[in-house]
Amino acid sequence: MNMIYRPEIRFVDIDSYGIVHNANYLIYFEQSRISLFNKISAKWDWSEHGVLVARQEIDYKHPVKLGDDLEISIWVEKMGEKSITCAYNAHITKGDEKILCAVSRTVIVCFNHKTGSTCAIPEYWRTAIEKIKRI
Repeated sequence: MNMIYRPEIRFVDIDSYGIVHNANYLIYFEQSRISLFNKISAKWDWSEHGVLVARQEIDYKHPVKLGDDLEISIWVEKMGEKSITCAYNAHITKGDEKILCAVSRTVIVCFNHKTGSTCAIPEYWRTAIEKIKRI
């Protein structure tokens, strides 16, 4: 299942070329990921079941400007024992046309902040993610 997230493009996000600076995509994708995980688990205890970003990759396809309506589709692409790969497509709409602006993936690793070590994906996350994937 793809979840849709729509970040606000702020003036501060724009660089000297008049487009969204590439680093802001990391923030947009993080916001969409947090929104997805809030849907996965409303009772999330970050101190015990936190995550660390292990890898982030972004392919930029088309510039985004101030005033554009950006829509990010996010989904869980893969689950390992301790890691989850989230994938994203960012689009803007121009009339009837949907333009792909960026494609991204984030590998996150489950981390227990109380013990200071990586940990297995909590079973209730797995169950919720599998349920979401079937919708």
